[in-house]
Amino acid sequence: MTFSRRSLLHLSVLSVACLWPAAQLAAQSMDELAAEAANGPPVVWYESSPEDQADAIIDAFNDRFPDVEIEHIRITGGNQLAARAIQEVEARGYTADVLTGGSDHIWSLNDRDVLLRTDFTEIGIDPALFPNDFTVATTASVYMIVYNTSRMSADEVPTNWDEIVDARWADRVGSWVRAAAFAQLSYAVGEDRAEALLQDFVQTRPLLFQSTFPMAQQVAAGEVDWAIGFYHTSQPPIAAGAPVALAPLDPTPMHTIYSSISANAQNMAGAKLLLAWLASPEGAIAYENATQRGNPLVEGTRTQALVAGVETSEWPPERISEYSAISERFNGILAAVGEAR
Repeated sequence: MTFSRRSLLHLSVLSVACLWPAAQLAAQSMDELAAEAANGPPVVWYESSPEDQADAIIDAFNDRFPDVEIEHIRITGGNQLAARAIQEVEARGYTADVLTGGSDHIWSLNDRDVLLRTDFTEIGIDPALFPNDFTVATTASVYMIVYNTSRMSADEVPTNWDEIVDARWADRVGSWVRAAAFAQLSYAVGEDRAEALLQDFVQTRPLLFQSTFPMAQQVAAGEVDWAIGFYHTSQPPIAAGAPVALAPLDPTPMHTIYSSISANAQNMAGAKLLLAWLASPEGAIAYENATQRGNPLVEGTRTQALVAGVETSEWPPERISEYSAISERFNGILAAVGEAR
């Protein structure tokens, strides 16, 4: 599923045309689910946010549904979400009620029949948010140029990919150790073009970082003038008043994050309620406020406004094997720069 300006416009038209009836239907459906879910066990949610962020999300959920308990368990790194869920199903017959992760995790879980297959419109979720009957797009990580405002002015910031790889940036830029931005970019511009851009980028000798969080902090410290980073990991230094600003990329690479319901959820009504809420404007905005990652397909999120004026680039999840092969090869090209911090 690729989120384009056309799909965003389609969602906007649907939202405006059907706003009141759709809102009424979703509210009624969620209230009914909440009444049933309150009689069940806590809704177990596997997701990657730190606990303080997860607590903020759950607090917002409980403001609306105080009688439904959510138990968040943080799952991070590699393929841990899929591996843990599959192991639990094999050992005891069930795993978490709701599972949130990247397309590689979610599609692998579906291949093992771990996920519920259903018509999500029955719980009020807009069809624009789900590419199939086993998962819903609930948020995304969006790439941006992160730059130091003390070292460069806004009009000096690269505005396109040719400018990003210009030789004048030699020894002045930073990058995540993974070349995922270029791998996702290849869907919009083609693999050969993306690889050529990456090769040129390597010639600028970017400083590599194991994580985009410290990378944003080092942009703030002036160690590099700018870096290709994520919107959400750049927010802490910005909130702290550091000299950091963001500029859009066009095309904008991104990673959509999906949420699914376990086929053997112990609180099925609660799982459906949490997923419906996360996919609603109320839930999407609450999630974005807590994590800085928003849903580009939900009106009212900052992320939707962020990508509304640019082309986005992301490999469809059903072609994840192609993306993974490109990403692995591109990582090898970027690694030629040297050790990451």
